[in-house]
Amino acid sequence: MHRLDNGQPLRDALAEAGLSIEELAERTRLIDGYGVSRSAIGHMVATGPSGRSKFADRSCDLVARALDKPRTELFSDNAPT
Repeated sequence: MHRLDNGQPLRDALAEAGLSIEELAERTRLIDGYGVSRSAIGHMVATGPSGRSKFADRSCDLVARALDKPRTELFSDNAPT
């Protein structure tokens, strides 16, 4: 899966939820017992050289669930063009 719009929808959803990266990581952990690391979430929302585009389906699903958003609002199956 690839983040949409260079991660802007993720940053917007994080701000809307009033969560920090650490708090979002904890929410993902509460969903499945393992969660998504703070580092991975940081790469999802980062701009510039530390930002990444591609992520595991599981990580995308957990982040979307923790933010109470449809996965399609935050991620796409297709690589950015």
